[in-house]
Amino acid sequence: MARHKRPASVTIAVLLLNLAAYVNATDPYLEILPNGETQTKPIGSSIILTCKPKVEDPQLITDMQWLDPQNREIDRLRFFVLPLQSSHANSKPAMYTELHQDGSLSLFFNSLKEDQAGKYTCKGTYARNVPLVKSVTIDTIIAITWDNAPQNQYPIRGKDYAIQCIVRARPPPSVDWLYNGELIKTNDHYVIDTHSLKIKNVQETDDGVYTCRASVPTTGELQERPIRVEVHVEPSIEEIPSQIDVIEGDSANIECKASGKPPPEFSWVKLFNQQNLSSSDRFKVDPVTGMLAITSVRRDDMGEYQCIASNSAGRVTATIVINVIVKPKISEFVNMTVVQGKNVEMRCKATGHPLPEVTFRKHTAEKPYVMGIQPQDDRIILENKNDETTSEIIGILRIGNVRTDNDGLYECIAKNLGGPVYTNGHLTVEFPPSFRNMPNATAWSWEQRPVNLTCIAESIPNATISWYRGNQNLDIESEGFTKIGNGPVSILQIIPYNQRYYTTYKCVASNTHGKSEHMIELREAKRPGNLLKAEMAETTATTISFDLIPPQQVDLPIKAITVQYKEKNDIWSNAKNKTWSVGSTLYVVENLKPQTGYDFRFAVSTDVGMGNWGNNRYDSTHSRTVPNKPKILTTSDSKYEQSAYSNQYELKWLTPPDNGEPIDLYVIKFCEIIRRVTNDWDVIDKTCKTMETRGRTTQWLKGLKPDTFYTVEVKAHNIMGHSEHGSAMFRTARGVDTSVLQHQGSLMSSVTIIGIVLAMTFIVLIIIDITCCCMRKTGIIYYAYERSRRKPVDEEDSKLGSLYGWRFPLPYCDQKMANVAGVTAIQESGKNTIRLVKHTAIDEKEPLREEKKITPIIDSGLRRETSITFDGKRSVSKTGFVGKDSAV
Repeated sequence: MARHKRPASVTIAVLLLNLAAYVNATDPYLEILPNGETQTKPIGSSIILTCKPKVEDPQLITDMQWLDPQNREIDRLRFFVLPLQSSHANSKPAMYTELHQDGSLSLFFNSLKEDQAGKYTCKGTYARNVPLVKSVTIDTIIAITWDNAPQNQYPIRGKDYAIQCIVRARPPPSVDWLYNGELIKTNDHYVIDTHSLKIKNVQETDDGVYTCRASVPTTGELQERPIRVEVHVEPSIEEIPSQIDVIEGDSANIECKASGKPPPEFSWVKLFNQQNLSSSDRFKVDPVTGMLAITSVRRDDMGEYQCIASNSAGRVTATIVINVIVKPKISEFVNMTVVQGKNVEMRCKATGHPLPEVTFRKHTAEKPYVMGIQPQDDRIILENKNDETTSEIIGILRIGNVRTDNDGLYECIAKNLGGPVYTNGHLTVEFPPSFRNMPNATAWSWEQRPVNLTCIAESIPNATISWYRGNQNLDIESEGFTKIGNGPVSILQIIPYNQRYYTTYKCVASNTHGKSEHMIELREAKRPGNLLKAEMAETTATTISFDLIPPQQVDLPIKAITVQYKEKNDIWSNAKNKTWSVGSTLYVVENLKPQTGYDFRFAVSTDVGMGNWGNNRYDSTHSRTVPNKPKILTTSDSKYEQSAYSNQYELKWLTPPDNGEPIDLYVIKFCEIIRRVTNDWDVIDKTCKTMETRGRTTQWLKGLKPDTFYTVEVKAHNIMGHSEHGSAMFRTARGVDTSVLQHQGSLMSSVTIIGIVLAMTFIVLIIIDITCCCMRKTGIIYYAYERSRRKPVDEEDSKLGSLYGWRFPLPYCDQKMANVAGVTAIQESGKNTIRLVKHTAIDEKEPLREEKKITPIIDSGLRRETSITFDGKRSVSKTGFVGKDSAV
């Protein structure tokens, strides 16, 4: 059988197909996604690189791995769970790989770091013997980062300062500066360095906000960093005194003021021992104000102290010396004794720091002595002497030719900056007896009346006293003489039995420095003689007044003048007496009979007794008539009296003699007056007003005009008629003339206003009560309405006044209670019962008593306690309310 041959065209087609398949077949390789041999990524970003094999059979890929730039294999992620307590549970490493089912291997970067930049290689093996390799380069971009650019920076005034702004970026950034929005250029004040802006000779005007601006032209990134610059100023201590004085034992506050920016803090150091006073018990330092407080200053606190003020810009100090003032102390001031006419030195020693000045003051003088010779008395010299051995100051008061008036209590005064101290000492001046303060006296006695002759001798030492009658030493044991005391006070008591005792007595006082005498005359006192003058001054129907002058030559002062008087035809044994004290302004005999003649005689009284009657006078009283003219009392001697008020005047007058008939009233008339050119006064008749008053001698004149002259007249009236008028003028004070106000229109009186206010208040209360009754079921109207709805009580309750009404005061009770003859309601203790007690007044001594018990109605949780009493004229109800839960 012969072979069948293919056509030539078929054979060519098969060859072409095999050739195309060979051409289309490629070698295996790796592909890294995303594409690109270099990947530029910013620092901190999360990225993924996927290495994908391009082969016919992915199952034949083995040993897939990623290598870092140092050709180290990057670990694959293996998931494992840490204990719950760990904060790293399920955490992933910063760089790792993951193998996928399709054979691709991914490289993960959680947060790309700058040191992770470089060439990364993906490797694998295909079909066991075909190595596959692919690389990619990661180039990192560093965003603008502020490495050292504090937002608050503090230069110091007067120094150069560089404002720090270190910025980092990849590609490298360019930096410029702005101040208050304006671009800063390098000049004499600013120098722009790579990482800072240098300010020369910083001043406070350089305060403000500076902007550090960084930009990367290749990436277009731009950032600004505001930096607040606050110029700090070194502290400066204000001027303080170099020395301060502090009194020992006192408290001291020492100021240390300083300025600076920021405000400085303070501390204090005692330079002697470098002690920091902030930790001392008696020293307190305020670090804010700089106040150093020292309590109970001691002497060893004296010395130098340093105040330190510091802030962030620097530190400054100031030194002050504390001088402790020690108050003076008087160590010695002794009493001194000197004889009159001699010289004396009084010494007073004192200490203190600084040494005090010592002076003296006599207690009877207002001011102390001055240093040196005294201007008013050159016998007295004051000086101070410094005793260096004892560190004392000695005050010396020298008195030459000492007199008795130098005797007395002296005060030593030591004074320095700490103040004065005082102590007392006495200077005793011895001198012979003296009677200089005893006047030459005359002693009086009469009718063997005992008399004391007193002798007081002044002397140091005390004097001894002897008594003499004439020039003879008195025998004290003689009859009629008694001596009390031998000195310096001695009393000679004498009973003058006869005229020999009335003579001159001598008191002799003596001591070691001499003696002195004093004479006393004892005389017999006589009864006084008659009056020098006794004349009638004024006669009325019932009184007679006298002008009396007592005798001038009397032994003892006159005590009284007595008049004895009787009717003309009567005898002296029936006479009446009246006694006046000497110096009386009026010697008046009153209550005489009208139209009657009287005899008068007078006598004068002293301690000796009453003198003889004499100066006889006779006079007759007038007939009954009108009263005498009243005398108006004024407080001024001028023509008119000034009133203290502008619209009223208080008129006062004396009661005049009634001339036999009692005064029953006074008639007062007052008028306005005006002054004429001739200084006379005219009365304005239409302004006159008249009034009457009884039983008093004072009257307020009201309704007067201010600053106006008035004349006023007062007449007394009795049954016989009116007296002559007593008159006076007065002027009212300045003020508002009320008469002008009367023409301004009618004014509403205060009584009317008060009435309107009360009426409106009552209407408002009624409206409120009606509102409470309608809306809240309360108030007086609602309560009265509820009362009317209640069931009436029995007849006895009605008679006694309904107990329902006792819950209110008497105006709400039944008016029939007023007719009950004495009823009392008593609440029984511990019971809900009231006992009514009725009293029937049959006899005031034995009243009948009738009782009845009733139980009151109690509602609303209130208990009423009520009593009703009747005293024969009126009934009185007393009601108390006690709440159910009340503690009352």
